[in-house]
Order: sequence, then C-alpha cells, then structure tokens
Amino acid sequence: MKKITFILFALIAGTTFAQDSDTGSATVNAEIVSPIEISDGSDLNFGTINGTATGGTVSVTTSGVRSFSNSDMAITSATAITAANFSVTAASSYLYSISIPDITLTGSGDDMAVTFIHNRNTVAGRTGSGSAQPLNVGGTLTVGDAQDAGTYSGTVNVTVAYE
Repeated sequence: MKKITFILFALIAGTTFAQDSDTGSATVNAEIVSPIEISDGSDLNFGTINGTATGGTVSVTTSGVRSFSNSDMAITSATAITAANFSVTAASSYLYSISIPDITLTGSGDDMAVTFIHNRNTVAGRTGSGSAQPLNVGGTLTVGDAQDAGTYSGTVNVTVAYE
C-alpha cells in the first residue's frame, strides 16, 4: 500500500508543480497596393516594304525609327511608321516585369516572325510611380526571300506584372 500511495503522490505532485505555460506574440500586417494596369495606345507599324528576291529584316525602334538589313527593301511607306505605345500604371516604388512574346504575322504568303523590344529595360524604368508611365514597343520583322505581296498582320499581347 505504501508503494501505491507513494506513486500516486508522485504523480499528483508532478502535476501540481508543473511550470506555467508561456505565450509569445507577433504583430500581423498587410499592405494592399493598387492593381497594375496597362492601357492600349497606338499600334506597331513596319510600313510599306519592297518585296525583293532576297529578304531581310525590318526594325522599328521604340521611338518609331525604321531601318532595313537589306537596303533593297527600303521604300517610302504609304503609312506612318510607328512604335506601339501603351500606358502602365503601377503602385509607387513597386517593381514590375514586362513580357512580350514573339509572334508571327500571317497574310498573303509565308508567315513572318516578329521579335519585340521595349523602352523600360532598367529597374528604374520598371518601377511604378503611381501614375501612368509610357511603354513604347518596337520590333524586328523577318521578311522571307521573294515574300508574296499583300497585307500581313498579327496581335501581340503585352503583359505587365508586379515582381
């Protein structure tokens, strides 16, 4: 009986003298920024191009200046040469990325590939100001040898996202 009483007392005593619990705390915060937005402006137009026996590339800078890798392709354009432009609005001091996938123009003959460039290449250029910022997009069109005459077009989707 003494043994049972001693064991029972030890169990009760251990429970009675157990350390009190302790609690830590932390502040929980959240900041909501305005959604990033992109608005359409003008289209990218490579203009009128002379279809030669030997193709080449036609480039339009982000400021709308056109150049040719093959001078035989140069011709006065019937339409204005323009870089595409958009407006990006991102929260002040927040960095964003710009994604512009290559596309293919389709039309009267063989498809033609287009790659793109934009004017917001630096971190500072891709940091939101809280106001609309201009995003200009130029590109390079690859014209095939003896490309069929006609009109070619395609659509590019420009994506902006917070980093």
